[in-house]
Amino acid sequence: MKKAYKILLIGEDSLGLREFNITPKHIYLAISGFVGVIALMLFFFSDSYADWAFRSKLSSIKDENKELQEVIQSQEMRIEKFYDDLESIKEQGEIFRKMVKLPAINDDVRQLGVGGRQDKDHSSHLEYLLPNETDLDGMYKQINHLNRLLNLERLSYSESYDEAAKKPDYYKSIPAIHPVDRGKGRFSSGYGYRRDPFDRKYKFHDGHDYSAKTGTPVKATADGIIRKSKYWGTYGNYIEIDHGNGYRTIYAHLSNRKVKKGERVVRGQTIGKVGNTGKSTASHLHYEIKKKGKNINPKDFYYDVPLGTFN
Repeated sequence: MKKAYKILLIGEDSLGLREFNITPKHIYLAISGFVGVIALMLFFFSDSYADWAFRSKLSSIKDENKELQEVIQSQEMRIEKFYDDLESIKEQGEIFRKMVKLPAINDDVRQLGVGGRQDKDHSSHLEYLLPNETDLDGMYKQINHLNRLLNLERLSYSESYDEAAKKPDYYKSIPAIHPVDRGKGRFSSGYGYRRDPFDRKYKFHDGHDYSAKTGTPVKATADGIIRKSKYWGTYGNYIEIDHGNGYRTIYAHLSNRKVKKGERVVRGQTIGKVGNTGKSTASHLHYEIKKKGKNINPKDFYYDVPLGTFN
């Protein structure tokens, strides 16, 4: 026979007494009822709780990824800057190759890494975390493309350097820098037809002008020998350097001259200062390059800025 249990409830005044008989069956029913209630609660509220927990966690992750998104946007801007810098390096490299008589790199070769097979999408599993405009897959491809372009330019420069190293004196004598530091002067007039500042008629301008304060240093753009250093008519204070191999450079409207005829100078040496002498409307340097007696556009002889910055 199964045992039964009694529960006695006694009041504080000991006058009230109640007795309850409990059998194992009652205990089993109570436990089953409790478990059933818990099961019903889990059944009705589990989906809602799971959904709430998921949304709460997702919201927390998105908040945590705001900083990540800022980093990604910063990297996207850096990638664009790298492309701009590479374009500058490419144009300078092409000038260098032309100078050392190497053929230009074919445009098809420069397009390596563009198009072709599609790489695996690396961003799909993160789309729910980042804004729609975030293209991680595109960034991945751009970085690979930049790496290929950098390797190409490195090889090109190595090839050009090896060629230039064969005749260092020859290349030191080719105009290659700006006669006025870019931070101290402003490019103000290019090579070609322009409206003359005196009579307002269109005339051919055979050099580059740099606007700068009187007294700004003017530098020789290549090694050479001073052939003229004098005050010469409309040019004012005038210097002409013979660089050999048919190249000559001219510096006009100087405030003073620091070199004499027959003196040997090297690239980067200060030879005079910007002025407003001769036929000039304001303080500036007029700079020319001649090849075998004919004026040529100086823009193809600057190696520290991209092509297109000067005319």
